[in-house]
Amino acid sequence: MDDYGPETYGETYADVYDDWYGEGGRMALSQVGAPDEVADGIAGLADGGPVLELGVGTGRLALPLADRGLAVTGLDASPAMLEILRTKPGADRLTVVEGDMADPLPDAADGSFAVVLVGFNTFFNLTTAESQASCVAAVARLLRPGGRFVVEAFVPAPEAHDGMSVRAIEVDRVLLDVAAIDPDTQVITGQRIEISESGNRLFPYLLRYATPAQFDDLAAGAGLALEYRWADWSGTAFDEASASHVSAWRKPG
Repeated sequence: MDDYGPETYGETYADVYDDWYGEGGRMALSQVGAPDEVADGIAGLADGGPVLELGVGTGRLALPLADRGLAVTGLDASPAMLEILRTKPGADRLTVVEGDMADPLPDAADGSFAVVLVGFNTFFNLTTAESQASCVAAVARLLRPGGRFVVEAFVPAPEAHDGMSVRAIEVDRVLLDVAAIDPDTQVITGQRIEISESGNRLFPYLLRYATPAQFDDLAAGAGLALEYRWADWSGTAFDEASASHVSAWRKPG
């Protein structure tokens, strides 16, 4: 996918994202942290301070965070995602920025945020090791002393992501996932394929996964220390069988 860029995911998925992953969406219940549960957890960590969400998308998490009285900045590379976000009730309470999360808010002052959040595997949309390291370094700069970098992501299991799987079967459509993994680069190249009565549609994606240990190395390299790691937003203990993790790294101070 040589023409796949930072904005490609959002431009492709914007019109179906809420239908698939929003609260009550077709694939939300088993995969995505409930927005209110996530917002409660982040609000507790922020302690009233400002929050930056990288990959804000259509506002699934940013809007509930704003409902809790927090000053929320949302950054996304996709104009289509941000256009949908701006139409939603309460979006005027957010500061919305179009930009690349590999270099987020380069003009913002150091220590601007209490929490920087990257939800639901969004960090993996950074498809090179260099862009991932750049993002974490920028996050460390943007965090105030004592601030947290919080990531929600799947735990890589290459055999589970390689090949074809069925994501949803409904009366009028089927959603398939076809993916190939390069274990050397840790890149997953895939297509979601929707087959429906109205026609077929392709949804390409490109991800570079990282293990929890690799996240820890990235964070440590930027001066952040692991504070906790859970299996989900409910605080379930993380262990070797966990399919996902919610991790927070703290900036000293």
